[in-house]
Amino acid sequence: MLMNHFQYVNVNGKRLRIVHIPHALGSKVPLLVFIHGVGGQLEQFEKQIEYFSLSTHILAIDMCGYGTSDVPDSYEHYTTDAYVEDIITLLQRYKSEETVLICHSYGCTIGTQLYGRLIDSPTSPTSDEGLNHSIKAMVMIGPKAIITQHEMQAREKLAMTPDWVVDFARKLDRMGGIHSKSVNRLLHASASEDLRRKQLRWNKASRTSVLKRLMAGIRWPSPADFQRIQCPLLLMSGEDDRVCPSSNVEQIYNWCKAANEKTGSPFIIPKAGHQTMLENWELVTPIISSFLIKDCGMTTMDPAWQITKKCQKENKWSLKNTEKWMNTPIISSQIGKGAGKFRAMKVLRQTDTDHSPSAFLAQHPEVGFIVDISLDEPPYRTTDFEATSITYTKLPTVSKIPPSMEDVKRFIKHCNACWAEKPGVDIAVHCHYGFNRTGFMVCSYLIQEQHYSVADAIYHFELARPPRGIRHDHFKGELFLRYEPAKQLISSQPPASH
Repeated sequence: MLMNHFQYVNVNGKRLRIVHIPHALGSKVPLLVFIHGVGGQLEQFEKQIEYFSLSTHILAIDMCGYGTSDVPDSYEHYTTDAYVEDIITLLQRYKSEETVLICHSYGCTIGTQLYGRLIDSPTSPTSDEGLNHSIKAMVMIGPKAIITQHEMQAREKLAMTPDWVVDFARKLDRMGGIHSKSVNRLLHASASEDLRRKQLRWNKASRTSVLKRLMAGIRWPSPADFQRIQCPLLLMSGEDDRVCPSSNVEQIYNWCKAANEKTGSPFIIPKAGHQTMLENWELVTPIISSFLIKDCGMTTMDPAWQITKKCQKENKWSLKNTEKWMNTPIISSQIGKGAGKFRAMKVLRQTDTDHSPSAFLAQHPEVGFIVDISLDEPPYRTTDFEATSITYTKLPTVSKIPPSMEDVKRFIKHCNACWAEKPGVDIAVHCHYGFNRTGFMVCSYLIQEQHYSVADAIYHFELARPPRGIRHDHFKGELFLRYEPAKQLISSQPPASH
């Protein structure tokens, strides 16, 4: 996706690489702006860009000196104020009534200074009312709040050290490749080899000359700068972040909470270091989505809303859907533990010789129950299962939307009753095609009743129901939010006054 949307734009005398992906709903959906940190590039947000491009406008930026953006010699291009000015210039070009800043590490510093700059310039020509009114929400991942004396001294020492000396020290730091100190500093111990290779590549691509120029022009936000943020603010940190430990989000929370009641308690993301949004993207992304939709009222970016909107005039059993149904695998292999297991399948059709009630009875003697979770009346006679070895039950759920907790509770109770009645038989479950709602229900059972982790449940369902198992990412995200939510820090310290 990123490769297909790379563009180069001239901004304040230099060429920057961006990814801009407009959404078909135009002004109805927000613009998400992704800002990376020191040594980073926009690829660090690849999972979030892929997810949110389905429901929002996207603007991601390789900041000056990083990725494949220009690397000018002048120090003036690397100051915090210069980075802020570059983003303002881009926002003049890519306007939106609702803009969300999603920032990582030093990108949070840039985002904070950007917000303050826009407040100070209410007559900004970037919009009729002033661009500050369009910053509707901010997300900070791994921000820096606490600058120690040691870090200040290290910054001064770096400025006086020749580039070749720093390059040599960095080369030594990378000894060990994907398991070097250079990589381990930024990633959790459980990070995959693929992510480690990416991190090593990014570390090598980060130029010492850019780092020194950036450090010389950095302007850290003060507590007052954070307190000026009045839009909804989401704070996140990796539990094993050694670059910007979770104490930073706790400090920012304490500063902001008194001045901004829209600041929620920070989320601490498990099994994540500093690259939180890549290491545990399955949890980070739905947390951001839930925050924007539920806490910020951006309901039109809800994938369920958008999918329902697109499909509201669709006849579920039209010829088009018949063709799609014909190309869908009939039934999965067995899923779950115990003598009796789940089988995910597509809906039966009365007139199909391979997947009608009569064919199903003949081909699947191991199945004792069919649970139909589609909302519509199915295109087969359910009465054909009366007085047979298969019991049919309808537990309707709404299409395109993850089943509610009540839906899941009813499903689990019913399945347990089925296996109590006929131990060892399989239960076949279908919605329309047997991927999203079916996968959600089956995974919920595996998690609640058979103690699978969310990731394991999704994996085993995908293994049994190729090609992709649960297809909608917002269904997977809801499973993580519902069953393995990130813990939130509730600070015991009183908000600091400044």
